[in-house]
Amino acid sequence: MVNGERIERMRREMEPARLDALVLRLPENVLLLSGYWPMTGTAVLVFPRESEPVLIVPACFEAEARDMLWEARPAVYRYGLLDSPDPAVAVTDLFRECAAGKNWKRIGYEGSVDAMAPSWQSAEVLLPTERWPGSYRDAVPGCELVDASAMIRAEKQIKTEWEIGRLRIVAEISAMGLEIFERSVAPGISGVELVALVEREIMVRGTGRKGMRRVRGYAQVATGATETAIAYRMHEIFSRRPMAEGDIAVLELGVVADGFWADRTRVRVAGAATDEQYKVFETVRRAQAAAAAAVRPGITGGEVDEIARSVVRDAGYADSFPHITGHGLGFGYHEPAPKLAPGSPDVLVDGMVTSVEPGIYFAGMGGMRIEDDVVVTRDGAETLGPFRNQLCA
Repeated sequence: MVNGERIERMRREMEPARLDALVLRLPENVLLLSGYWPMTGTAVLVFPRESEPVLIVPACFEAEARDMLWEARPAVYRYGLLDSPDPAVAVTDLFRECAAGKNWKRIGYEGSVDAMAPSWQSAEVLLPTERWPGSYRDAVPGCELVDASAMIRAEKQIKTEWEIGRLRIVAEISAMGLEIFERSVAPGISGVELVALVEREIMVRGTGRKGMRRVRGYAQVATGATETAIAYRMHEIFSRRPMAEGDIAVLELGVVADGFWADRTRVRVAGAATDEQYKVFETVRRAQAAAAAAVRPGITGGEVDEIARSVVRDAGYADSFPHITGHGLGFGYHEPAPKLAPGSPDVLVDGMVTSVEPGIYFAGMGGMRIEDDVVVTRDGAETLGPFRNQLCA
């Protein structure tokens, strides 16, 4: 089995919770326990504690599913055609067949969903509505449904060796975007053009990289003093305004490859940088390097955040670092833990993956941030997809 460690760990967690099976619909959770990253949000994984998993999937995506599944067998239904059944009815019928004769008493499902990573077709996210738990009850009458969301989230925090290997690859692909961004920032280019160049580079060069089948980049580029001064926002609106000599460009970049995510940020100046820009950049660079070097098993997220924040504070920019130092990621662009934030009690352990991304932003000059993804190891930390930090050519 490709990722047997993950399968065994989840089944061990299900035992004390007295869960006979999990039924999972979120694409990231289907990927977690089957190896298949859904083409759309229409796949459902039935994951028993003691028998063969079953992936309920539209027949039109069966070939892609078979190519990625570890041990689950596909059960297909017609979808998207004139004679296709109601998907909820089709899934319920197939789930009923999976449960037949199993005597399941407790089934875990995703009952608490605040955010979710998209499937490959990210233009239309299909949500697990209240209708679905009702269909599960119809399929297995008398069975107790248990919200297993917290257990699944906790399991995802610590990645297996196989999963870390996938994250190394997606980080390498993200560095392709960082490279074209570094080469392209110059007077006259716009944020929109930089976004297009970065996303094209990732898709064209990244697809097929070390076996990755489906690759996509989500680039955001703030340019100039006004835009970058608020580049602490999670999402940017990029413009067609040409960059002028001395303008700052901040690239916020999410990359997904076969369902695994990287989250990177770099900053670049068009032309020559000012002394103030160099000072801010060097402060951010030192804060980021110090925080990344501090990552190790046993340290808390609050302690790592303070290491980054102290560098910024000592340089005189305490009030200009308004966000946290990092967050979990891997099965999603952002995961809730571990959190590198003031006072965070999250204790880092071997196998966790976190971003490290201090920044400084203020009116007049603009803003700067540097972000890399770091995996906690027994001996400290490993930066995934390492790439240089240079403010200008």
